[in-house]
Amino acid sequence: MATAKTLPAELAARSFTISEGRLSGISPWRSKAKDIHVPSRGIRVPVGPQQSLLERVRPYTELGTPDTVSHYSAAALHSLKLTGSPALGGPTPVSGLLHLTRPGSAAPRRRGVIGYRARLEPADVVMLQGVPVTSIPRTLLDLAGTGALTLEDLVVMADDLVCEHVRYQHPRTARVTLEELVRYAGNRRPVAGLRLLRKSLGLVRVGVDSPPETRLRLLFGRSALPVFEPNYVLLDQQGAPLWIDLACPEFRLAVEYDGGHHLTPEQQLADALRNERTIGAGWRQLVINKLDVRNGESWVLTRVRQALRAQGWPG
Repeated sequence: MATAKTLPAELAARSFTISEGRLSGISPWRSKAKDIHVPSRGIRVPVGPQQSLLERVRPYTELGTPDTVSHYSAAALHSLKLTGSPALGGPTPVSGLLHLTRPGSAAPRRRGVIGYRARLEPADVVMLQGVPVTSIPRTLLDLAGTGALTLEDLVVMADDLVCEHVRYQHPRTARVTLEELVRYAGNRRPVAGLRLLRKSLGLVRVGVDSPPETRLRLLFGRSALPVFEPNYVLLDQQGAPLWIDLACPEFRLAVEYDGGHHLTPEQQLADALRNERTIGAGWRQLVINKLDVRNGESWVLTRVRQALRAQGWPG
């Protein structure tokens, strides 16, 4: 039995179109050999090599149709914080499928693809290593229009995108500014998801470092508690800055969310010093962790209310 000819180096480790294969000298027979997978018409994938999502989706945008990577696929490529929803943070209703948007009268229809039809403005599309992908603002709008995400989910994503601060050892720069997102949403014509996106942007705050911090902030905001500010800078007794995750200046309460990395001995020592500095500045510190969150909102709110009352809150 004849052995299949080795694939050219430029095609051996990535997905490619039939046209690319033909240009590289691959015959129709060779493109159907057992070491090549056919996920969809016109697409060929060498069996074995692991590929990134960008490598997988690239040939689908090179088939002669003006398709753009969008929705959940675009969210993955932009590394959006889709957590706690039937999206990229967990099992998805469309797990493993690719999302493509096409202008015109018909959406893409092919195996392995969820297709959409929409008008995309030039500013709605960016190129990632030569692959057309919906921009971050457009991707947020598309996700808001799916009906699968909550208001809180969108705030979590946007909080992460606009986060910037100069915390010691952990500075961050915004990937897109809140002003840019608000301007984008304000200039859009009414489409599915636009109202939800605009509402979510009204709740976004700059400086929030993690999804749990966003969810805690939103929980406090809808629970008749005093105002909590994210990324608050408190000066300790030596005049050195101490950054607080969520601060209530009115009652001098500092709420910190501690994730799994706070369990290391080194971090626990740092946390103990942080608590001493907070107390020395005349504030009270309350630490919320993953176990508190798992116990539910009522548990978390009870702890926060008790700490606020100890600081003089009459609620």
